[in-house]
Amino acid sequence: MKLTSTTGQVVYLDESWRNPMIELVNQFFQQINSYKLDGVFKVKQSAARKMVDIYLKLSGSGKSLVVGWILEKELVALVLARIEEKPYLEEEKILYIDLAITKRGKRSKGYMKAVLEEVEKWTKKKKISIIELRALIENTDAISFWRKQGYKDFYIRFRKKI
Repeated sequence: MKLTSTTGQVVYLDESWRNPMIELVNQFFQQINSYKLDGVFKVKQSAARKMVDIYLKLSGSGKSLVVGWILEKELVALVLARIEEKPYLEEEKILYIDLAITKRGKRSKGYMKAVLEEVEKWTKKKKISIIELRALIENTDAISFWRKQGYKDFYIRFRKKI
């Protein structure tokens, strides 16, 4: 689906988008907390506000990315990402996506794909050749989406409940 400015646009978000960002991040965390997982992993109630505030504080540093899709003055997709320094690896830097969410009822319309195209452009401008992220095993929709976007399984993260 090709998106145009009449259907919305990719925007680098600032403080004026704080509350809609918190709402969307809360939606993401509610989804995560609905999974059974290991019975220990749960996102705290105040996490969305804290995460958004940290990202907004970092947004002027050039080491983080806060970008979303705005549709008729509504935030419908959001990516929060940060540059990780890896001086011990050949790649030296990666862009790590901490969160990518499309609002309920707005999924499968191409909004996140358009945001990711902007994320990839930004990453190339920064001369970063790798983008990484994690997806919970139970989040099969996310896993399917990332694979369709060309992302490959890279490593397995293990957990053990003690």
